[in-house]
Amino acid sequence: MLLRPKHQIEADQVHVWQVLADNVPYTDGLRAHLVETELARMNCLHHAKDRELFLLSRVLMRSVLASYLDCPGCDVCFACDNHGKPTLHADRHRERLRFNLTHSRGAAALAVSREREVGIDVEDRRRKVEHMALAERFFAATEAIHLRQLAEEERADAFFAIWTLKEAFVKGIGRGLAFPLEAFAFDLERDLLKAFRPLADFVSPEWHFQQFTLGDRHRGAVAVQQPKGSTVTIEFRDWASAFLASSRGEGFA
Repeated sequence: MLLRPKHQIEADQVHVWQVLADNVPYTDGLRAHLVETELARMNCLHHAKDRELFLLSRVLMRSVLASYLDCPGCDVCFACDNHGKPTLHADRHRERLRFNLTHSRGAAALAVSREREVGIDVEDRRRKVEHMALAERFFAATEAIHLRQLAEEERADAFFAIWTLKEAFVKGIGRGLAFPLEAFAFDLERDLLKAFRPLADFVSPEWHFQQFTLGDRHRGAVAVQQPKGSTVTIEFRDWASAFLASSRGEGFA
């Protein structure tokens, strides 16, 4: 059973709601909070862990957005923009929240903004990938050089630092991985962000980034549209402690 808290967000704020599947002792009871189309999508997934994470991430998104919209979670109605980025349905919701969802191998996170476009990505940094092969194919040249110069034991963290920053940005602008990843670069000190550098005139410099970790395995990044002269505050919040009911908690419709 879920609580139904109410939340507010200011124009210069971004709230990042995070959850680890291991911190949610039950998930079967959450099925009632999805709509039929979501249940159908979930049931098409072959692996139990994938179904569990899909369920948890969708309930995370519905419950959090409902807490700002002051409506039941099942009444949150979604649409997509011209590039396929999920939005709130304009005919159903007057509040123009921006949001972006990510999930990966037991972790999920949702970024919410009132006025600014936002993107978020989280990855399992223990996932086995060909770091240099992917970097040389998709990253900017300076990013690949940075990875190549690191010690082997440092390379995975730096690779996923760049990957999450890049994916957060392309999700923020609503273009996804169809956008050329070599058109912008991140300068790192080992795996920590130092600077964002647009490398093409079609890449806006007016974005703010913040890295974060989620438990021992996952690392992520948030990208927030930041017009020149403005400020932004990013606040990280734990979904389970705010929304999971105690035995006497109020239910979430």
